[in-house]
Amino acid sequence: MEIPVYLFTGLLESGKTTLIQEVAGEEDFLEPGTTVLVQCEEGEESFSEAFLKEYRIVLLEIEEPEELNEMFWKRCEKEYRPAQILIEYNGMWEMEKLFKSGIPGEWFIGGVYSTVNAETAELYISNMRKQFMEPLRDSNLIIFNRCGETFDRMKFRRSLKALNPQVQVAFERADGTMFGNEIEEMPFDYSGDTVEIEDMDYGLWYLDAMDHPDRYMGKEIRFTARYCASAKPDQKYFVPGRHIMTCCEDDIQFLGFICYFEGDMPFKHGDWVNVSVHFDYGECRMYGEEGPILRLIHIEEGKKPRQELVTFT
Repeated sequence: MEIPVYLFTGLLESGKTTLIQEVAGEEDFLEPGTTVLVQCEEGEESFSEAFLKEYRIVLLEIEEPEELNEMFWKRCEKEYRPAQILIEYNGMWEMEKLFKSGIPGEWFIGGVYSTVNAETAELYISNMRKQFMEPLRDSNLIIFNRCGETFDRMKFRRSLKALNPQVQVAFERADGTMFGNEIEEMPFDYSGDTVEIEDMDYGLWYLDAMDHPDRYMGKEIRFTARYCASAKPDQKYFVPGRHIMTCCEDDIQFLGFICYFEGDMPFKHGDWVNVSVHFDYGECRMYGEEGPILRLIHIEEGKKPRQELVTFT
């Protein structure tokens, strides 16, 4: 039996319980029938009996991650015949344990939603980076709540979009109102047919190309990059990219877009190159979804930048 599973993640007192109550009240979110809510930690807010009764929710409390196993999930299905499963997951538990806990194969993840308390985000990312970032890698939606006007929304958005390019990031004020969608101004000119990307602007361009590909469609983009060769020598593509630090040294990763070429390529993996590419966007087998697609116009030997590591500032 196919059953959607909705996962709510975040560290303690980040607002998971409140978010569950809000989405349960949204029209058409819950399918008719019984909902099983698996609560893996008890936070500052609790679910009232009136709330559980109104939405036909069965609350199951879990104290240890080992309690989530194949027998538990089978019992949920047999005893309650749920229309859907909601999981309020403990932010200190590894996500991988949940995914390997024996959830029936015909069940499917309907969505992963994460909450972050903006008042403690800087503290957690400095002292508990792994626990803070892990659930955010798989999230469809991340909500920062309790944001002050001076909270650096763009910094966190850049880091999370680099970590999880498809995620939606929203920011909520302390009074519950949402910040509007902000369009960040780029430090380079993209109005013409040719766009020159300076060394330290690569990270910002990478994110903007993911979010606003229409700005670059059909244009020639020029930048300096590392040459990442295809694992198969006979394939006519490579990835020009840069190593980018998303929030700290432990989160350094190589980011780039696939680039197709014709003819022979005299460069080897790891070389620094200057490239001119034609920018397009569409379905790509290498991504498994839509994304930026580059086609090589010109390539030449490049010089290693003075600062090799790129950031999003």
